[in-house]
Amino acid sequence: MKLTGIPARKPQENDAIPKIAPKWLKHDKQVLHFKAYFQEPVVENPTENYRIRKCTVYYYLDDDTLHILEDRIENSGIPQGVFLKRHKVLIPGQEPKVYSWRDLNIASNLNVYGRVFRIVDADDFTKRFY
Repeated sequence: MKLTGIPARKPQENDAIPKIAPKWLKHDKQVLHFKAYFQEPVVENPTENYRIRKCTVYYYLDDDTLHILEDRIENSGIPQGVFLKRHKVLIPGQEPKVYSWRDLNIASNLNVYGRVFRIVDADDFTKRFY
């Protein structure tokens, strides 16, 4: 038996679950992993003009932060390890803008506080992400 004159109730929506996932939830634990290098001038040795120093660049998608580690070489006599702790890095010349994943590509330069890193490779997840 149908009742007339009574409007049908709308099903209740759950407001606790957002319809569009926020960035920090959507990209949780997703990190872009690049291989890079930078050139360091050598003034102490007359036979060597510069050194190539290999690094690993991590870009965290959930909060747009960069983390740069220099690969350790045993008995090199050069301080190595963490080059840049994880934080947002401003793009030089565009002060209010920070680096995003669109600015990082293979065969591109990454200028971090006056040091220019050349990105040469990426892992499989990063290549699939792009």
